[in-house]
Amino acid sequence: MIYYDTSHLWGVLMRWQGSALNGQAPMRALIMAMIALVVAVTNHYHPFVVPTRDSTAFTDSLTVFNTFLGLIVSFRMNSAFSQWRAGVVAVVSLSEAARDIVGSGCAYVSTTIKNELTEATKTAEPEHESIAKNDNFKASNIPQDVLEKCTFFTELRRLVFLYIAIVFHDCRGLDGIDKLKEAGVLTDTEYDELYACGSEHKMQVEDKESYRAIVRRTPHKLRATITELWLKRLVQVATNRGHLTLPNANALQLKLARLPNLYTTVFNIANVPIPFNYMQYLQFLLTAYMLLYTFVIVPRSGLYTPLWVFMWGTFLFMADEVAMEIECPFGLDANDIDLEARLLQIEEELTVLIRSQYYFVSGGTSLTRIPEIPVPEKPESSDKPLAKPAPLPSDFSFHQGRISPSHGAMLQQRSLPEINEFTKLIQDPSTTSSNSYGSDSAA
Repeated sequence: MIYYDTSHLWGVLMRWQGSALNGQAPMRALIMAMIALVVAVTNHYHPFVVPTRDSTAFTDSLTVFNTFLGLIVSFRMNSAFSQWRAGVVAVVSLSEAARDIVGSGCAYVSTTIKNELTEATKTAEPEHESIAKNDNFKASNIPQDVLEKCTFFTELRRLVFLYIAIVFHDCRGLDGIDKLKEAGVLTDTEYDELYACGSEHKMQVEDKESYRAIVRRTPHKLRATITELWLKRLVQVATNRGHLTLPNANALQLKLARLPNLYTTVFNIANVPIPFNYMQYLQFLLTAYMLLYTFVIVPRSGLYTPLWVFMWGTFLFMADEVAMEIECPFGLDANDIDLEARLLQIEEELTVLIRSQYYFVSGGTSLTRIPEIPVPEKPESSDKPLAKPAPLPSDFSFHQGRISPSHGAMLQQRSLPEINEFTKLIQDPSTTSSNSYGSDSAA
């Protein structure tokens, strides 16, 4: 998307990138001008067009046509602009929904962390008094409950970001599954589940102009459906583990229910064009008008007729070009919505939320650790073994019903779950640069 300064009018007028002139309008006008040239040359040597002074039928028809065409073009551009605005609003709503879901989820489960840390600190107070006398103390591992909550933060952020990335890939018409796996947004076990569910299986559709052909062109609809299920399962697991109260869990589920509605809105804008007969009628109307305009002015304009037809046709076809371009704002044109930059902005917002939660957990001291709680170390003369960390309960799981090895090992460490960064998930296939974002780079 091009962001411009309205005060620099000359720069706006002279800019070629994203201009309506940088499209099919001049070529369509040139074709009509060539037809007008044939008519003008033929009429110059063999007059066959009735002069307007002898018959006003052409002139009166053109006058009526001007009014009718003006209304049609005006309605066409207004409806296209409304469609463009709806697309922008839908993308913004997706960003707000993602931020709302992650922010609310973090706030709902973090209400007890401070109390838990306070109670743990009070429990360890007797040991604190003997620190000056005994140096045989070591820092305990992070409590499992806190680790589970922090892992819930990161998993919620990752799955919400995965859902948004799937929607944006659908808008761009890209598959994107490999980039999702490379960036760590989609795990191998999740991909196995997608494949097992049939979302990655290619299906042949005979009717290429049907709605099913559009839906099955890419598997994004099915991927988003399964990702929505993962999000709901994640919330349910957190509720079963006692990290979410029932009212908060219900509120979070309602927020998740907004995502399919927003995706449907974006999908319809990106994939469902205006009716075919309406589109065909508009093109016939523009062509008929330019032909009528040619026959009206050729008796007096003579060989200058092609020039007038080209000039007027360029401006008229430019209006139709603008309407066709902005009615689907999710393409790769310079004026389309810069989904890449917005996806990066969503990632930054969600990452900031998780960092804030980590800062809250650590008591304002670190983004990776919480305050250490000293516990007595085993005396060398004692035969009693040290108490081992509590084993991972068999019923604990994330949205897939099983714990990954990395999360299992996490329970034996003193650092909070890593906040991964997901970038470069969308790239224009027509460009070769891997570090360019936005529609400007695609133009």
